[in-house]
Amino acid sequence: MPKEQYRETDFGRKISHVTFNVDSASDIQQAAHIRVITKNLYAQDGQRVPAAYGVLDRRMGTNQKNANCDTCGLGLAECVGHYGYIELALPVFHVGYFRSIITILQSICKECSKVMLQENVKRSFRRKFMNPELSYLHKKALRAAVLKKAKTCTKCPYCESLNGIVKKSSAGILKIIHDKYRNKKPTDPLVQKVLHEFHEAKESNKELAAMINSGLIIENEDDLTMKQSEILLINDVIARHIASGGKTELVQEDWDYLQLHVALYINSELSGIPLAMQPKKPGRGLVQRLKGKQGRFRGNLSGKRVDFSSRTVISPDPNLQIQEILTYPERVFPANLQWLRRLVRSGPDHHPGANYVQQRGLPHKKFLNSDQSIQSVEKSLELLNIAIYKGQCVIMVSYN
Repeated sequence: MPKEQYRETDFGRKISHVTFNVDSASDIQQAAHIRVITKNLYAQDGQRVPAAYGVLDRRMGTNQKNANCDTCGLGLAECVGHYGYIELALPVFHVGYFRSIITILQSICKECSKVMLQENVKRSFRRKFMNPELSYLHKKALRAAVLKKAKTCTKCPYCESLNGIVKKSSAGILKIIHDKYRNKKPTDPLVQKVLHEFHEAKESNKELAAMINSGLIIENEDDLTMKQSEILLINDVIARHIASGGKTELVQEDWDYLQLHVALYINSELSGIPLAMQPKKPGRGLVQRLKGKQGRFRGNLSGKRVDFSSRTVISPDPNLQIQEILTYPERVFPANLQWLRRLVRSGPDHHPGANYVQQRGLPHKKFLNSDQSIQSVEKSLELLNIAIYKGQCVIMVSYN
């Protein structure tokens, strides 16, 4: 039974707009059939049956020809697949939006979340953004102006909270630093207050001492399947550490690994990975499956293979003017002699016309121009006649 093809609706519809967004946690849970919690791929029975609540659970579809989906009952060719979701033990950054997150944090107050611009300045920018005829480049320049002006503001104009530089941390992968007290001296009352709060927290939990500085500044399975299994494994380790009151350093280290593997699940060509955390085997993430010549868009959706067809490379001539076209060489034969005689008389300034006449075996070309005399034209025509008379039908005529 083949998959159901697209069917036209009973009446026409007009698409007003298309939007793209990331689903919220509740939307993902509502669309999913199961929550994936098992790190094992197969049950421990030696029969290679997918483990229940694992990443290969057949309620999300089947990857075997001799088994059907447990949700819709269809086979491998007919089942379209069903959603499952993994709930992370700790929040992580989305690698695709990491730069945008930093840009937003550089523009807003980290206490009240308002854009750090005076109200009159915000109204001025708002009027410019509301212009319906605003071009893309103009919008981009306005966004850059808002970011530049907001980054220079170190004190929120609304809640008067102190804000510092926001940047990517060089200490670990996908970490953000808010250098809030960069221009403050250690003797400043505000810094002293924060250090006092850390001191009280450190007294109750000795493991926070090392965190103060960072706070102030192969079963042949698919790559994605294995990465999901690794995420579930790290998830389970973090949950057990938290439940048993494990050391903060262990939780922090596992949290870094969770962030890394979630990022590699999306983009496996991530740069800046510490040597100790680099995966042993490079895989293909979601980004790699979509982009490039071998990706889904160019390789599968846009790529077409048909019989009895060929292609060529067309390149422009930088010496041509905008109204000019490429020339084409044509050999002289008795059948096209009269046609080529007309081209020679027309010259290069009239379409169709000849640019030059060349006889095989001779290095020079007889170029034609708009000011050529009748004698010059007749001499070129004589070359054509001689070639035909002697059987040398090899004269090349290039015309517009």
